[in-house]
Amino acid sequence: MLGAIAQNFQNFYIKQPPIQTIMKTQIKHIVLLLAAMAGLHVFANVTGMYETRIIWIDKVLHIMAGIAIGMVWLVILQKRDEIQAAKLAHFMAIIGFVLLVAVAWEITEALFWKYLPFYAEKWNLYSPDIKDLLGDIVANLAGGILLGWVAVRKK
Repeated sequence: MLGAIAQNFQNFYIKQPPIQTIMKTQIKHIVLLLAAMAGLHVFANVTGMYETRIIWIDKVLHIMAGIAIGMVWLVILQKRDEIQAAKLAHFMAIIGFVLLVAVAWEITEALFWKYLPFYAEKWNLYSPDIKDLLGDIVANLAGGILLGWVAVRKK
């Protein structure tokens, strides 16, 4: 039994080239993406897009955030040259990191809305209901899945 578990573990973690060769991510790419997100968020606030039926703007921002979070994870892995694992392991690690940060962000938004509601509503940094909160997390995961797919497809 232990032999089968060890064999499955080895199959999952077949050594691959270090993550740098899977997808080279630079901090400037993350900064540019975050700047685009901030600009889009400000534009949506100024034009009133959040108050209209244009709800997709929030989901676009969350998809972009999922990509940015995944890129941060890739930068972290790039700093550790000795990390070698199967592409599936890298993909799952990206998804896990994006999910962790997305949940932490939504908790932060909820606390912000509870304790500083004036600013949360003024800057549209809150989820008004559980459906929106879960939709935001799913959109973040979609961005992480997209980035993970692109990252592991690279040779």
